[in-house]
Amino acid sequence: MHAPRLALLVVLLVACAREEGGVTVAEEAAVAGETGAATATAPDACPATGQWTPCAILQRLERSGMAPQQDSGGASEASLSPRGLLVRVGRAELELYIYPDAAAREREQSTLDRTRYVDYAASQTFRAEPTLISSANMIAILHSNNSKQRERLGDAITAGPPQPARP
Repeated sequence: MHAPRLALLVVLLVACAREEGGVTVAEEAAVAGETGAATATAPDACPATGQWTPCAILQRLERSGMAPQQDSGGASEASLSPRGLLVRVGRAELELYIYPDAAAREREQSTLDRTRYVDYAASQTFRAEPTLISSANMIAILHSNNSKQRERLGDAITAGPPQPARP
């Protein structure tokens, strides 16, 4: 890619990230790329383990073009044991509950009252239930009535966590 086109791409990435508010992964990467700075810790900061981690899900959402903003307040769902991570994606709220492994997530997910949620692949009802999305060791609860956003977030999450590189 030519330098002028790359510079324009960097400016667009930074502008889009700032438009959503806050500092994002895309903005940090764009600034690092613009200055030619390469951070030695960036690749190792969020290693691909095959399990969801807070940094892995935030990176996935960022790379999917969703500009997630982590809320400092956290989230809690009465029937789920871990303290949740609250992420704002546009006008929507996404609660993320991360477990040590998929078996722990499945055990706890089986206790949820499924009538209170709608699957991300199902049509939203008039009751506007939160959307339940699960993948590997994570349960996500999305509060949004926007069908396109529900689909994009569901696809990004159900694609699975980043897998470790094969030797």
